[in-house]
Amino acid sequence: MSSRKIVFLSISCFAVGLLGGSLLLRYIFPNLSIVQQSLKEEKIYQVEHNVCPEPEVVNTQCTIFVDISGALRAPGVYCFNPGDRVIDAVKKAGGFNGNTSLEYVARSINLSKSLTNNQKIYIPSKAELLCELKPFTLKEEEVIAQNPEEDMPSGGDITDNPVESDCININTANITELDSLTGVGPSMAQKIIDSRPYNLITDLLKISGIGQATYDKFKDNICI
Repeated sequence: MSSRKIVFLSISCFAVGLLGGSLLLRYIFPNLSIVQQSLKEEKIYQVEHNVCPEPEVVNTQCTIFVDISGALRAPGVYCFNPGDRVIDAVKKAGGFNGNTSLEYVARSINLSKSLTNNQKIYIPSKAELLCELKPFTLKEEEVIAQNPEEDMPSGGDITDNPVESDCININTANITELDSLTGVGPSMAQKIIDSRPYNLITDLLKISGIGQATYDKFKDNICI
């Protein structure tokens, strides 16, 4: 093959390649970019379509349940947030009613105390406190009426030997009176107040920190 034919063949191949490349750039590659973009969008749609929504997390701080009863407008069990106090429990229970012994509340219930879970709060009425005082008065009068000669001293003055009635009522005594009992300190006195009311004096044995030995020290000085 002569050199002229080789040159002609090379030029022909170059021209055909150049023309073919132009055709590819004009008609094939634009469509290829469109196909790639379509595939990309379809992949994004499939990923987004298959994503499961995360469950909604309910965040609540209501973790303290308190049973508040007694002389209130709406006693019951209520839920409170950390940091709430006894006064908040009284408000949620409707507040004091017309029979509430406000003197007892002012003397023995700490309205600023923080609430604790499963706490019991009891607000006594005026009638409850009056009923607790009647038996001691009647007992003293009956003893004098039934045995006037035995109770009177030789000089005839009964005030020199009064009937003893100085027991501490665990349902009505304030924290100072309870603190005066042998073996009971201020913190234990507050526990006794928070666990009211009592049906028997032996109910004190249910309170954490009061064992039989401690109970025996003051059982003769308490009553209900």
